[in-house]
Amino acid sequence: MFTVRGRFDGKTIELLEPPPVDEETFVLVTFLEGPLETAAARESRRAVSVAMFSLDRYAGPLKQRLRAGQPSADAPRPFTVGEIMTRKVISVAPDATAAEAIHIMNKHGITSVLVEPDASGEWGIMTMRDVLQKIVAADRSPEEVAVNELASRPLVYVSPEMSLRDCSKLMIDRNIRRAAVRERDRIVGIISDTDIFQVVEERGWGPMPPTES
Repeated sequence: MFTVRGRFDGKTIELLEPPPVDEETFVLVTFLEGPLETAAARESRRAVSVAMFSLDRYAGPLKQRLRAGQPSADAPRPFTVGEIMTRKVISVAPDATAAEAIHIMNKHGITSVLVEPDASGEWGIMTMRDVLQKIVAADRSPEEVAVNELASRPLVYVSPEMSLRDCSKLMIDRNIRRAAVRERDRIVGIISDTDIFQVVEERGWGPMPPTES
C-alpha cells in the first residue's frame, strides 16, 4: 500500500502527487486528517469513500518510477527464515494484564507479544486479533483479564534454517500468521506472513538456486 497526498473538498479528491501504480485504474481509499467536522460535510463523506481515476496522464512518470524501484538482479535474495526473522523478541508474564500487554505492543509498534511459559511449560502468543475478539468484541475490561486467558498455546516453531517456502506452507497448513524461531531450545526470533510478503515485494521471488553437490 502506498500513501499519496491529496486534497478533499467534500465532493471530489484531487491528487497532489502521482500515484505509484502501473495500471490503467487503481482504487484510492481516502483517509481524512484533522477534525472530521472541518474535513468535509457528513453527507459528502458518506457519498465519497472510494474513487477510481484514469492513469493515462501518469503512465510515463509511473513507469520510470517503477523501473527505478525494481530490485537489482545482483541483489541477494533471502531464502531462509533466519535471514528475515525479527530478532527482537518481546515477551510478557502470563499473569500480566491485557492492558499491560497492549501498552507494550503499542509502545514497540508490534502486533503480537510472546507470553512466557505457564504451568504447562509452553510458550504462548497474544495478538491484536486476540484483543479484538476476546476483549473488545466480548466487552471485557483489559485491566481485569490476564494475558494467559488470551494467549494461544503451544507456539508453532520453525528453525532459522527452514526455507521461506516451507515456512509459508507451514503457516498456511496451520492457519497462523506468525511462528516462533527456535534454535537449540531457545527462542531467537519471530517470523510473520508480513515479513515474507515484504521480501516478495522488495526482492521479488523465484525458485531456490540448486545446491552444489
